[in-house]
Amino acid sequence: MSDLKEYGKGRDFVSSTKMNYFHYFLKQLTGYTLHPATTAAHGSSPLRIADMGVQTAIWALDVADDATLSATVDGFDVSDKFFPPPAWLPSNVTLHTHDITTPFPEALQGKFDVVHFRLFIMVPPEKMAAMLQQAVMLLKPGGCVQWVEHDKTRLFPITAVPGANTEAIDAMIAMEKEPFPNYNAAWVNDIGPAMREAGLEVVVEDRLQTKKSMLLQMNELHLLSLMDVPPGLSQAIDDFKEKWLDHVAEDNRRGVSSVDGFIWVVGRKPLA
Repeated sequence: MSDLKEYGKGRDFVSSTKMNYFHYFLKQLTGYTLHPATTAAHGSSPLRIADMGVQTAIWALDVADDATLSATVDGFDVSDKFFPPPAWLPSNVTLHTHDITTPFPEALQGKFDVVHFRLFIMVPPEKMAAMLQQAVMLLKPGGCVQWVEHDKTRLFPITAVPGANTEAIDAMIAMEKEPFPNYNAAWVNDIGPAMREAGLEVVVEDRLQTKKSMLLQMNELHLLSLMDVPPGLSQAIDDFKEKWLDHVAEDNRRGVSSVDGFIWVVGRKPLA
């Protein structure tokens, strides 16, 4: 099993806390869970949404609870490790174990208004093509795929006080760009082209940076993410944690941070 697959298995409480924290961080950053372009054509009509890689179901639960969307959400993940107990789910959320690179039951195909992907760390081109192929099969004509990722190609340091030492943050930025062997931070630039290759019209490709008012939260997410990686999984991360982790935590308190980027891509399935 590859390092990235092992990392994706997570570490229970820390992993679920990170996932849930990231959800509210992104919602605060943008002001929405669904990009307005994904729902513009539907007006007030009820939505059926597929959440791919549902994890803790935090995104699915938030969308399902939004009275302005009137949504029913089906969440899919290869494992139910982070699923809430079924008895705690609302009636408009259903969770399924399914490999999202493989065909879905015929009864689900062509039934969804929106298919949602988010925070997959890195997706090789062949896997991205398979995921999008299955997403297109799930969509109704005119439906949309929304994909949101952490864009690590544009990280840079920032300080609250001019001249502050950024050595630890610089080391973190270098590590973030190559935390695992064969990791390619620029993979997020392939999402739009892959959507077009899958037959979707790309209607949104937005890039956002972390607001200054949210830099402390972003640093906390970096620290949680590093805590989530078990020793021995990545030499680069192990070396960074041993030398720099305490310094990064201190930097968080004294106003030294990285400015992180995020990318939102929305593709629409043709009507015919």
